[in-house]
Amino acid sequence: MKNNKTIICVTGLPGSGKSIFCKTGETIGYKIIVMGDQIRNQAKKRGLRNNAENLSKLMIELREKEGKDIIAKLCLNEIQLTKNNNIIIDGIRNKEEIELFKKIGDISIILIKSTTEQRIKFLQKRARSDAPINYESFNDRDKKELKIGLNSIINSADITVSNINLTEKEFINKSKNILLKLIRE
Repeated sequence: MKNNKTIICVTGLPGSGKSIFCKTGETIGYKIIVMGDQIRNQAKKRGLRNNAENLSKLMIELREKEGKDIIAKLCLNEIQLTKNNNIIIDGIRNKEEIELFKKIGDISIILIKSTTEQRIKFLQKRARSDAPINYESFNDRDKKELKIGLNSIINSADITVSNINLTEKEFINKSKNILLKLIRE
């Protein structure tokens, strides 16, 4: 049953600026739910090391065994428990996830775009344990993301936010302006 939540589904290739977009949303009152955290939690429960290879394999395995919308289903409890009517979900990967979220709120799909060079620099600077270590692993990660349905989400975005040749401050300001227009009082 649909409720009165505004759900912003953020998508884009790794390193495009989704995390910065989400943090910006958080500063103006959005509740942030990171789908990748669900995969990291599943990895921890299974005793797997938190690295790109393990997380990628687990992401694919979960979707193959439990359905393409399994990661979205893992987020439902958190969505339903929050009193906040403005939610940003970071890491949408396929149309099945979108369809699930449409059942519980009004959604907008926001694509964050950046160049390959900017994305790899950002991922290496962020230095998370699942960051690609070279261009080959970076390209492999992109291919896996696109294979699970990300390309169809990219092509169906309601709003595209370019993070090309912007300073972080410029990107934050651009993101804030977009999010303020979508927020529900």
